[in-house]
Amino acid sequence: MNRLIIFFMSLLFASGASGNDFLRGVVYDVGLYYNGSDLSVKNFRPEQVKYDMGVISHILNCNAVRIEGEDIERLVDAARFAQEAGLKIYFNPWKMASDVDVTTEYMAQAAQAAEKLRQEGMDITFVAGCEYSLFNKGVFPGETFDDRFKWLISLGSKPVDEALAEMKECNVKLNRVLEKLATAVRGNFKGDVTYSSGTWEMVDWSRFDIIGFDHYRHGESDEEYLSLIKSQPDGKPVMVLETGCCAYRGAAQRGGEGFAVLQGIDDNGNGIYEGGVKPERSEIEQSDYIERQVNLLAQAADGVFIYVFSYPIYPYSDEGVDLDMTSYALVKSFKETDPKSSMIPAWAPKDAFFRLGEVYTRLANSTK
Repeated sequence: MNRLIIFFMSLLFASGASGNDFLRGVVYDVGLYYNGSDLSVKNFRPEQVKYDMGVISHILNCNAVRIEGEDIERLVDAARFAQEAGLKIYFNPWKMASDVDVTTEYMAQAAQAAEKLRQEGMDITFVAGCEYSLFNKGVFPGETFDDRFKWLISLGSKPVDEALAEMKECNVKLNRVLEKLATAVRGNFKGDVTYSSGTWEMVDWSRFDIIGFDHYRHGESDEEYLSLIKSQPDGKPVMVLETGCCAYRGAAQRGGEGFAVLQGIDDNGNGIYEGGVKPERSEIEQSDYIERQVNLLAQAADGVFIYVFSYPIYPYSDEGVDLDMTSYALVKSFKETDPKSSMIPAWAPKDAFFRLGEVYTRLANSTK
């Protein structure tokens, strides 16, 4: 009997547990333009999404899912399948690379769709943006994500006073943007609203109902890692809306920057890696990181969402470039030329899939 069957049976016998209020979630991507051209989920198949939501709820033992993507109809469809599976929905419309005016109009439209779902009885929270300073225009210097990311990294080489002054100025701009976004969303949506903040962003949380962080770990001690959450004022839930790890040796120390080890693909189809050395695939590194972070965050936060369930634009390959190794996915997808890519499911579980299910099952059977 293989591990997959044993795992499914263990969760079957664990089903029906009363659980607790801690949100055990994953991030589910329905399609984003990360670099402005390539859609992360090209083939949106409703039957696949429905299957995935059932797995997320009944196999991974999640009670919540953060659905992110640009196309509002895809978000709505995925949210309906999530509701059928008994999941609380964090509804995260995300129009990358746009400026504040375009983003504000887009968020208002998405809020109308989310409000319709809420009025139908859906347990839904609106996520009014994610790491806006990095993924959108108007806060950090730079026209592209790469420009803005390089600028953020460059602060580490500047004198502390200078870096802090520049970041303070950017956070003033950010909060002006977030005020516009929150106002536009609340004009059409009457449920809870949050924002998924990068840890470098100093957000004015007074305009949001839930405090939300994308909180990756980069080698800090347990105490240092939890300090951001523990330092938040009482009165509002604190959610870690994104954390995770790539599947190669050394990825845990890089946390949210793990993807950057792959710098491109040359004309011969070979991966270009930092330092000229291809990393060694390690699914155990990914699963160890996830287990430790979830167990830690369960002590301090009100919920955690692991990034990301699947990431088909970075497929697995046992020859050539293994893009899956530098993704954060819990399952490995396959190239479009592989017949498995058109099956249901169009993926295979990684070690982190099993580990997260085991951790979430223990949490569901415990009390906070």
